[in-house]
Amino acid sequence: MWSLNCAFVLMIFMIYGCAAKDFKIFCQYDMGSFYYKNSSKFFSWNIDLRLCTHLVYGTGVGVDGETGDVTITDKYLLVENDILNVAHRLKRDNVKKVMFTIGGWLEESSDFSKMVADARKRDRFFTSLVRFMYGWGFDGVQIDWRYPTQRGGKPEDRKNFILLLEELKIICQEHQFILMVAVLGRTDKSTLEWYDIPKLVQYVHYINLMHHDNRDPYKMHLSYNAPLSGKNGVIESVKLWKKLSKAPEKLILNIPLFVRSYIMEKHKTTVGSPCKGPGLKTALTRKSGFMTYNEWCVQADTWTQKFDEQAQVPYAYRDDHWISFENNRSITEKLKLLKSQNLGGAISSTIDADDFSGKCGKKHALERVILETLDPQTVLVDMDAPTEPPPCLKDGVFRDINDCQLYYVCSAGHRSDYECRWQEFFDEAKSECRPMKEVKCEVLEAALKARELRDSTRSM
Repeated sequence: MWSLNCAFVLMIFMIYGCAAKDFKIFCQYDMGSFYYKNSSKFFSWNIDLRLCTHLVYGTGVGVDGETGDVTITDKYLLVENDILNVAHRLKRDNVKKVMFTIGGWLEESSDFSKMVADARKRDRFFTSLVRFMYGWGFDGVQIDWRYPTQRGGKPEDRKNFILLLEELKIICQEHQFILMVAVLGRTDKSTLEWYDIPKLVQYVHYINLMHHDNRDPYKMHLSYNAPLSGKNGVIESVKLWKKLSKAPEKLILNIPLFVRSYIMEKHKTTVGSPCKGPGLKTALTRKSGFMTYNEWCVQADTWTQKFDEQAQVPYAYRDDHWISFENNRSITEKLKLLKSQNLGGAISSTIDADDFSGKCGKKHALERVILETLDPQTVLVDMDAPTEPPPCLKDGVFRDINDCQLYYVCSAGHRSDYECRWQEFFDEAKSECRPMKEVKCEVLEAALKARELRDSTRSM
């Protein structure tokens, strides 16, 4: 009887005591994809929040190095096209945590350097940050400084960055904001000198542990985005950050969904071989050394594809071009590491680079791998059924509800989407694109009113 009871208790413990870890799944939306062309252009209705616990907006917000204020650096994208209000509606309608990013590759490192070095500028930063958060209804912020001490920074950035985070932690606790910091997780000596890892992790809720580097396409050798093992490998990085931070639950593993491209030299395809630089701009993304996964997957059959068994990542080449990317297998191997090291979760970088429209299979194919691995009990019903844009209920020409520059034509139940030219809005009354100043745009007016409210609050 005793042994039977023990067996029953053991079974109950195995069922309930060993429940799956509650991993955080962050979806990062770069928003720069708004400027892509045709099928690679990403809209708010392409976001499927069932795939994540947190949505992180990136691009377009930086720091004024002279004043310390949080500043919108891409007003056309975020304000005139109402992207910030879209974020607010997504949060309201789906009860998810929605965050935004200050910084990123397009923002100046020197502006961060100036701000963190001056107590008065830091105070201005904190004040404007709180107003920005409440003004747009965000739950948290990601600080993406690329990189302390680099690109116009100073040696004292390392120390001053910790001072900023120590003070910012108090602000975030007071207002119950989430604080995340994006870092380059590579383990070479020069990169490690940028961060005081134990103190940095101490003052934040989460660390976005990146392994891709925007400078790589301009280095004259073929390089993987995020190899699992080997030089600058994910395994080595995760174990080092875990050891020094003593807080694995704060580490969020970055999974790059985009494609890096290079021009080979003498058709040498082995990683590390000399190359001529970044790959040529493509027709849809128009960025050197870069493609989205959805842009590449439709042409994948025309490339020679290989898998590096040591680094556990795929690569491919065609003519004189060589690319590094992720697939189901490489992502799964990274997530196995994440689980074995008890990390806090993963972040997709970025969701607008995935096959979000399902041109090559299921929609959001790479994101699905992350969700199904970290939260296998979740069942996505009708994943491939269209949610937005809504179906055509009647024939006609209509303006998009989220973006005055976009419109669509409905004919016999079929919808075709179009975009007005630069500095034009679609005028529904006249069914044509006209200069912005001559067209009433409700979503833009709402954004301007929100900005006026923030400005009036700032002056109080």
